[in-house]
Amino acid sequence: MKKFPKYMYIVNYPTAEEELCHLEMKVVFGKELKEKMLFSDIEFNPSNSPFIKTRLEIIYEKDSVEEILEEIIKDKTVYNNFKLEYVRLNNENNISYDERLAIIKNISNNIQGCHNFKNPEFSFGITKVEDKWLFGIDNKNDYKWHSHDNKPCSYSNSLGVKVAKAVVNIANGGSKDKTIIDPCCGVGTTLVEALDAGYLIEGYEINKQIAKNANTNLEFYGFNPIVVNDDMHNIKKSYDSSIVDIPYGLFSHISVDEQRKIIETARRISRRIVLISFENHDLILEQSGFKIQHRCIVPKGKFKRFIVVAE
Repeated sequence: MKKFPKYMYIVNYPTAEEELCHLEMKVVFGKELKEKMLFSDIEFNPSNSPFIKTRLEIIYEKDSVEEILEEIIKDKTVYNNFKLEYVRLNNENNISYDERLAIIKNISNNIQGCHNFKNPEFSFGITKVEDKWLFGIDNKNDYKWHSHDNKPCSYSNSLGVKVAKAVVNIANGGSKDKTIIDPCCGVGTTLVEALDAGYLIEGYEINKQIAKNANTNLEFYGFNPIVVNDDMHNIKKSYDSSIVDIPYGLFSHISVDEQRKIIETARRISRRIVLISFENHDLILEQSGFKIQHRCIVPKGKFKRFIVVAE
């Protein structure tokens, strides 16, 4: 008998960010994403990802809706202010609207308590995957992180919020116990996303005004101004991961030798690096002692961002 893991994740992404989404899922869950759906025993907050639409915490897994209904009738727990929705998959296995409506109505009427379709405190979800029916608690991405697009201070070549959210998850695999350093943090885009997700991160920025702007952004969203105005080469501590959105020769006056020194320092202070660049730095990474684990490309206008994970 087939037994699904505890959680089902439904994801979505624009074509330009497909590789980034697949990389995030692979690093966080250790699995390849198929049909924009993934099953795992790992509990991950959907709102910490730019791509996860919802997470269904599976309570019942049965061969039919009738069997699901039998289990719900047995459950005498009272649930007030709940909503039941049909979790639509990103494939052709979805059932008709009328059938979904009938299922929702029948099951909702048999859950102890009162349902609230307009302002529910939480949601149940039901769906059919292959030949199984799944019922559980439906945890949706709240998308509140979209407000991070409106920073008081920003620059045109800064990382976008969606890329930054994915990158911090890739840096620590979704773990809240691992430490991250962003040694060239700019205006703090990755810091905001990491802190918002509850991750352990520190930031350095060599430019005094930009460091000030980064702290302004952090305070704007209710976080402590943790950015240190200092040269990353002065960092003494060690971290599990570093996120290096390297200054690009394309956009700033920085030499290849300076880029090499940044990567070498990242090797000294961190076990893993997530390197973001408009140029290929594979050779420098390898010469600095890193071994490349994963990579993806994210288009940005006429350019391409290379995102490389190395240890």
